[in-house]
Amino acid sequence: LVYVGCESGDDVVLSAVRKGETAETSLDALVKLQEAGIKRSVMILLGLGGREHSQRHALGSAMLCSAARPEYVSVLTTSFPRGKQRVEEGYEVNDDTEGHFEELTPREGLEELETFLSHLDISTDRTIFRSDHASNYLVLKGRLGRDKEKLLQELRAVLDAPPEDDILNLRPEWARGL
Repeated sequence: LVYVGCESGDDVVLSAVRKGETAETSLDALVKLQEAGIKRSVMILLGLGGREHSQRHALGSAMLCSAARPEYVSVLTTSFPRGKQRVEEGYEVNDDTEGHFEELTPREGLEELETFLSHLDISTDRTIFRSDHASNYLVLKGRLGRDKEKLLQELRAVLDAPPEDDILNLRPEWARGL
């Protein structure tokens, strides 16, 4: 099993964070791993596009994972234990951004996750989805082909609840420490 930190399937986001990869190079690597018989676990970082690029980040990441059809897809929530300076600087010098990075709120991150999950086109039961990393506000687990609608229902139930219920529905900040 190889863990592949694609982080995003959107080239603007990847460029802004200076990943040194594109969606195409990530897909090429994932295909080569599959052809070699190696199981793949793809990681996507929720919030990496910031507020400005959230939608394109979610859609591009869904397209990448749908094309690669890895055995595992995991999402982690972007966090900044050493500060946001490096990411902010990348957005400032990138010609395709407005020159700033705004971190998503927990709810905005869940909305991004909903966009990502709803646009994933993986119908096989062999792809396992997880959002159980310590960085995530909401734990979801299932097989994409079998459980995608259930995962979306769980997510939408939290998003449809009033924000004051977040204290009951989301992992508290103190429990997200890395």
